[in-house]
Amino acid sequence: MDDCIIREAGPADVEALALIGAATFLETFAGVLDGGALLEHCRRQHSAAVYRAYLDRGAHAWLAELGGAPVGYALLAEPELDAARAGDVELKRIYLLSRFHGSGIARDLFDAALAAAEGHDRILLGVKADNSRAIAFYTGRGFEQIATRKFDVGGTLYDDAVMALRLEDRRR
Repeated sequence: MDDCIIREAGPADVEALALIGAATFLETFAGVLDGGALLEHCRRQHSAAVYRAYLDRGAHAWLAELGGAPVGYALLAEPELDAARAGDVELKRIYLLSRFHGSGIARDLFDAALAAAEGHDRILLGVKADNSRAIAFYTGRGFEQIATRKFDVGGTLYDDAVMALRLEDRRR
């Protein structure tokens, strides 16, 4: 989308990250996941304090903006997945408001995260195991499933596929 700006987010952007984080998670999973669990997850995992803590620990975030309003974001951080090993980085979050799916913005967010992952061996991520659209997006970019995990959303556990992209394969 030509008028969309992708920019790296900094400490002054934590409120925007929290807003778009909660909005996109809610939009994606409302009616799919338990409503109470979903709201609790958004309160705990999509607060400005959570995003500030990620950035303080060296994470990188990008905002996709249209007319100054956030419509999506990506977050790349130290891995917290059991399948992680030395040299890995985790694409913790990449979300986009649904009306912008298919616009190329998700690809641009992914490309920003991919460029920042240079020097790592793999990018890992977790994705809801039955989210076929997201899984197709990632497999289309070379990710392969390497494990599964349980993902806690407000005290309710869901199945996630853990996927990895070997970055050394892309350098050849």
